[in-house]
Amino acid sequence: MFKIKLGSKLALCTLSAFLLASVVFLAVHKIGALWIDDKFHDLAFVEQQQDLEIQNLQEYINNSQASALDYHFVSRWVKERELTTLFLYYGDRLIYDSTISYHAGNLASGRLTAPLPWQKTYSLQFSDVEVTAVVSTFSRHRFEDRLNFICLTVFFFTFFLIMLYYVRRKVVYIHRLAQEIKNIETGNLNFPITIKGDDELSSLARDVDKMRHALLKQIIRFQKVRKDRDQFAVHMSHDLRTPVTSLIGYLDIVNQKRCPSKEVQEQYLHKAEEKALQLKGLSENMFKHFLTSMDESQSEDIFCDSSAINLLIDDGLVLLESHLFQCLAAKYEGDPAFFSIRKTSLQRVFDNIFSNLLKYANPAFPIDLSCHKSDKGLVISFTNHIRQEKTDTVSSAGIGLKSADEIIRQNGGYLRTHKHDGVFQCILFIPEIP
Repeated sequence: MFKIKLGSKLALCTLSAFLLASVVFLAVHKIGALWIDDKFHDLAFVEQQQDLEIQNLQEYINNSQASALDYHFVSRWVKERELTTLFLYYGDRLIYDSTISYHAGNLASGRLTAPLPWQKTYSLQFSDVEVTAVVSTFSRHRFEDRLNFICLTVFFFTFFLIMLYYVRRKVVYIHRLAQEIKNIETGNLNFPITIKGDDELSSLARDVDKMRHALLKQIIRFQKVRKDRDQFAVHMSHDLRTPVTSLIGYLDIVNQKRCPSKEVQEQYLHKAEEKALQLKGLSENMFKHFLTSMDESQSEDIFCDSSAINLLIDDGLVLLESHLFQCLAAKYEGDPAFFSIRKTSLQRVFDNIFSNLLKYANPAFPIDLSCHKSDKGLVISFTNHIRQEKTDTVSSAGIGLKSADEIIRQNGGYLRTHKHDGVFQCILFIPEIP
């Protein structure tokens, strides 16, 4: 876009104001000239101007108490009036002529002459005698001078009015920018900076608005990081607690010698070791990624196949049965298949689901678990009766299922829950790799 600098705009505005003021000057001058022409074509108006001159001279004589021979008073008046000529007659003699600076020594020594027939004469009373006066005034020029003065006044008024309007707009815009910048200083970043025109001021406003956007993005990014950090702490504490609970359960069974055989005892010890290794892996991941936003695609873990899923289900069933829950399980028995989720991710999902069952399932009723393959993936369903005992607020927040849902959605699946008449159902869908 073509940019006009502020100095160039000011010069252009000055030129425009000059041209517009000149047009107004010419228009007013033309109208005034037409009015003067119209007036001075009227003989009555011309005679009226001469009458006004004589009245003015008579008042001047009366105020100064001048005599007919006090020519210096009369000459002073003629000089002040400028475009006026005066002839004074006493009888048939010319005693004063302003055009040639003539004046008689006395009333009887004037030139023997009389006014011309077409000249209008006036009686003029001095302090000593009355004389006859003939006045000729070029009042048209006086009107034209006044017209020129009015036109120049209108010209400069129009010019300065236009310049004042332009400068005031810029000053108001500068004040507005200053107020908006003060809003940014106070931390109010939600109101945009006003951008008007395309000069240095608008460029400055645009840069300030970009700075406002950058600050706003940084604040939003900081708030998101803080929110993710808090969410990470909640999810991590929950996911750490889940394998710890399983580990304690396995060790408790071994410690209380509730194993029917040594092989079962070794199996529980092996499961406890796996949970300990899982805790180690979670603690290492804690310093690398947020739990719910880890990039699973960069993991060295392999995708789950049907047999790995069955093993993870077996681990969960062992945990439930160790807490005296009855389980009715129908595991996957179809053709071998791979699913688009990694083993560590699915293990965290199952840990959260089985931990949820330990907390909220009613041990008086069996827990139903079923797996079946659909056209696009594997569907795993968990159904249990809800325990009627009161639970604390943190446990009832459903953090584990929320974390599991986020992990499943990141891998293209979904987790849905239903609750009806005291029965809770959790349906898990894992997409199959074609």
